[in-house]
Amino acid sequence: MQKAGSVLEDRYELQLLLATGGMGQVWRARDLVLGRQVAVKVLRSEYTGDAVFLTRFRTEARLSAGLVHPNVAVLHDYGEVDAGGDRLVYLVMELVEGEPLSTVLQRERRLSPTRALDVLRQAAAGLAAAHAAGVVHRDVKPGNVLVGDDGTVKITDFGIAWSAANAAVTRTGHVVGTAQYLAPEQVEGAKATAASDVYSWGMVAYECLAGRRAFDGDNPVDVAVLQLRETPAPLPDDVPEPVRRLVDRTLVKDPAGRIADGAALLAAIDEVVAPDGPARFDTLVMPAVRTEPETRAMAVPLGDVGGAPQDRAGLPDDDVLDEASGSRRWGARVLVPLVVALLAVAAVATGLLLGSSGDPAATSGPSAVPTPSPSSVAAAPPAPLVPRVRLVAAEHVGRPVDRVQAELTGLDLVVVLRAVETTDVPAGAVTALEPVGDVPVGTTVTVTHAVAPPPPPPPPPPPVVVAPPVPDTAGEGDGDDGDREERRRERAEEREDRERDRGRGRD
Repeated sequence: MQKAGSVLEDRYELQLLLATGGMGQVWRARDLVLGRQVAVKVLRSEYTGDAVFLTRFRTEARLSAGLVHPNVAVLHDYGEVDAGGDRLVYLVMELVEGEPLSTVLQRERRLSPTRALDVLRQAAAGLAAAHAAGVVHRDVKPGNVLVGDDGTVKITDFGIAWSAANAAVTRTGHVVGTAQYLAPEQVEGAKATAASDVYSWGMVAYECLAGRRAFDGDNPVDVAVLQLRETPAPLPDDVPEPVRRLVDRTLVKDPAGRIADGAALLAAIDEVVAPDGPARFDTLVMPAVRTEPETRAMAVPLGDVGGAPQDRAGLPDDDVLDEASGSRRWGARVLVPLVVALLAVAAVATGLLLGSSGDPAATSGPSAVPTPSPSSVAAAPPAPLVPRVRLVAAEHVGRPVDRVQAELTGLDLVVVLRAVETTDVPAGAVTALEPVGDVPVGTTVTVTHAVAPPPPPPPPPPPVVVAPPVPDTAGEGDGDDGDREERRRERAEEREDRERDRGRGRD
């Protein structure tokens, strides 16, 4: 992978590693041509060598490149270059100064209804823009909702999106998404629609208002079964009743009975928060939208530069539920085991962009670094930053230990391996990572991995039974003891007869 100070195609200088994960690295970088800070995602070579994956990836990038909205993270550039015999593929994205909603929830656990609706309305506005363009996100979750320092919320990671106006590029029967936020129809392997994004939005809303996920479990399959069968527990009593009803409408199991799309969701939110009309809501809680002329100057036709799908900072191999049946019955019979890396994870493009719900978004960067002034294209370089690495255990657990060790070592971390005997996971798979979170380079990281227990000792040999010796009866004849005694008497009598005969002869 890349190192700090590397320059991609004489333009993008990599400055600070924001995250690393199953698909690659995300860097804070400087655009040397336009003098601005950007986020650059560099894909792993194991994916860039897959022609089918690259074709799908480019297609999905072009789909998301057409999304221009204050609540959608901007896409700047896409590049492919030969590097040492390997193809290096990178994406250039808007760097949002702030943090993902997942980090906010980890720190604060729960948001007030007023603040939650402010964040959620902006997220709904971003989805409405995507749905109007015929794009379905399919992986709406807190890690893909960026909260800027100025209060602006942006949806990111449209890399697994597809256009409803065109044929889907993902295979039928492959379910993509994060289990805790996945719509029931996605669990069953049906085609994701705008209503699927609405359900996922509802799951995010529930988590913001309740301070916990609606469904959780030991593994993604268990959570997916809950998505099919169960109804979330009621929201806390301090959540206003109109807000409760709104969330309930987004979490209807049957998509036909659910709020249909982002536009309808946005209208429903405005009705709840601003009974006198949407304008009142906009005036009260909508934050000022930061504009950056140099960002807009990058806009190009889709056919020229396919934009890049936004990705999470950790780039984990998300949970993938693989289901071959098209049935729409609400039940668990359609679920099959995970395809990890989790869901793990990675196989084709449909199973590559899945991860834990707490993953920060790729375009979110530390807020201490100022953005370039809108009035100047070539801004002064940012102050030096202490290199840090963001470690997320879910991005590495289940992967081969030798690969994880090589990746962490390449990030200037000191890796200590700890072997644990177990038969629960394959030998050589990583089972734990310590520490996690943002750590400075040079940190010692303990990577626990599975090893097969030693084989049991062989059973003792069976006892050897020695037969008693057989007496030698050679020359004894074949008769019994009585026969032998009879023959001895006969021989004795014969000797006596010969002695008598010799005695007569002497006479």
